[in-house]
Amino acid sequence: MKLTAARSPLADVIQHARVRVFDFDGTLVDSTAIKWRAFDECFAGFPEHRAQIQGYCRSRHHTPRREKFQYVYEEILGLAYTPEIEARLLARFDRETTKQIIAAREIPGAAQFLAAAAADCITGVLSSTPHETLLHILERRGWRRWFEYVQGAPVHKADWLARFKARYALTRQELVFFGDTGEDAQAAQEAGCAFVAVGDGALGSAVTEAPFALAPRYWLADFTALS
Repeated sequence: MKLTAARSPLADVIQHARVRVFDFDGTLVDSTAIKWRAFDECFAGFPEHRAQIQGYCRSRHHTPRREKFQYVYEEILGLAYTPEIEARLLARFDRETTKQIIAAREIPGAAQFLAAAAADCITGVLSSTPHETLLHILERRGWRRWFEYVQGAPVHKADWLARFKARYALTRQELVFFGDTGEDAQAAQEAGCAFVAVGDGALGSAVTEAPFALAPRYWLADFTALS
């Protein structure tokens, strides 16, 4: 696997990791905006609350969609949240996202990097997407074979990483988590594992604000330099 032409701390931490775990949306696939639009569609009937709903939904990447729907209905809209409403929202969200994410553009270099990583270390994907939906998306994209471990929602990422680290008796540098949000960075810090921020660089400054008061030590714009 090509890491970089010149050695760097990032190249070293990736090279020596025994386990590489990846967030999915925004880290491996350019799908974050697809989910944002889906939440907008689910609450299109409440335009007067649009800004408040967007602010809540877009700032809580690890909160399961069911919990987001319930919070919006009860705390923002002041309406009763019934099983019928939940079923309708979940079905609409799935219609607005699953097929689109299957077809979404990969983060450049992601597939090539994953294929190489699967050949020389333990790999996993850790996502707030519902578990069965995540499995379906990975199968349809042809990516399932690259992950020894797949974990979708419901999951607490920091707890899952910490248990995984303890199970394999890994040091901090032997378990690397790739993610694209401040919540991912926080999960890695709480679990005591290395974190690589993936994206346009905004994460480095964004997570210096509460409640994610840390900046990632390692950062990648995409995976092209590694694949």
